[in-house]
Amino acid sequence: MRKKLTIIVIWILFAYTLKHFDLLSLDMNTLKDFISGNKNNAYLLFIGLWLIRLIFFIPGTTLMILGGVCFQPFDALMLSTVGFVLSETLVYIVSRSFAGNKINKYLENRYPEFNDLLETYNYKFLAIGVICPIAPADVICFLSASVGIKFSTYIFTIIIASTPLRILYSFMGGNLHKYTVGLVFVIVSLILVFAASIKIWNSLKQKRKIELQQ
Repeated sequence: MRKKLTIIVIWILFAYTLKHFDLLSLDMNTLKDFISGNKNNAYLLFIGLWLIRLIFFIPGTTLMILGGVCFQPFDALMLSTVGFVLSETLVYIVSRSFAGNKINKYLENRYPEFNDLLETYNYKFLAIGVICPIAPADVICFLSASVGIKFSTYIFTIIIASTPLRILYSFMGGNLHKYTVGLVFVIVSLILVFAASIKIWNSLKQKRKIELQQ
């Protein structure tokens, strides 16, 4: 309960800071005008948000949607790709460093099932964790790095696995408030992705359980 309260307080302070410095605006036209007139700064700010999101426990999905709302579709896709790769690279570095040992042990104790499946199925389980919209992707990436996955395999897997969602959010984000059909399409797509990832997830868990019983 205390940890959840801490996260909520951090989110409130983050939102207050943005509002205090006039960085938080509900007027999308004003925001888009600012971005169009300060493209380079807006790009750097958005990439910066991807790097600091880990401190504030901001899911990557949130920034993908934000990118789709604020930028042109292709720009949003490229920026989200760069931001996602950089933030997950940071996760990999911390996980493999000495500083990450205590966090590794904590996550292994809290998510023992994740750790066992990652050690057994490696990049397959990593891909499922990234694809599933509600899975703790950063936790799975952290644990994946801790069990010794190669960096090239790690990065390639998360880029490929996250591509459908990045494309979806980047090209639909700015138009969701205009088109009901688009909103329905996104919701249905997310439900299908979620259902498919859960099915594969359960399949791997069942397969692993059978292997342990043999």
